[in-house]
Amino acid sequence: MTPGARQTWRAVAATLGACLLVTLVSWAALIGPSPVLTGPGPMADSANTTTTEPPIDEVETRAEDLSEGPERGNLGSLVITVIGGLIVVFAAAMLVLSAYLPGRRARTARRFRRTVDPPADVDFETLAAGDPQRVRRVMASDADEQLRLLLEGHPRNAIVACWHRFELQAVEAGLARHPRETSSEFALRLLDRADVDPRAVSRLLELYREARFSEHDLDEDDRDAAAAALRQIRAHVVRR
Repeated sequence: MTPGARQTWRAVAATLGACLLVTLVSWAALIGPSPVLTGPGPMADSANTTTTEPPIDEVETRAEDLSEGPERGNLGSLVITVIGGLIVVFAAAMLVLSAYLPGRRARTARRFRRTVDPPADVDFETLAAGDPQRVRRVMASDADEQLRLLLEGHPRNAIVACWHRFELQAVEAGLARHPRETSSEFALRLLDRADVDPRAVSRLLELYREARFSEHDLDEDDRDAAAAALRQIRAHVVRR
């Protein structure tokens, strides 16, 4: 059992004990005091007792007390009954809460675990993986294959394949893609590490988005523009 569960059960046990104590007290209040303690006491022996007639004033006072006694007794019993009933209601409410709150906490904890996404397993980049020189070496070694993909096939497919090659180069260089990072942002982070010409990068990215998301056809002029931008990026990589 986990520490949290032990604490919950301890709280439940303490609440139940308190409710039991309150119930016993309320039961004692309802039944009232014992007749042994509240009775008139032992009766005097009539044989050994001399009977004298009380004065008239004392007899009238006793008669008034006897006439008021039942009303006072009924009022006291009513007050005790009301107080006892309130105590019983309070004890029942405490019992219901003691049974309801632990279950509610458990349901809340389950909903919280379902709604909160687990942390993504992301490989942290080391200093060597983010080193610009390493990034440039990987890009330079893959430049011929990247250019070959651009010059073959349909212009649309060739431009998309050329840009996606940057993603493979980023993985080869040891860069990790962030959970909320798009493929284009991942490739741009690689090019930013390489510190190449931003105008050539912007031109090639524009052609990639046009080839990837537009509906009109791309021709050889678009392929030539992409090849010129790629050669310019490669020249910056080799020079630096």
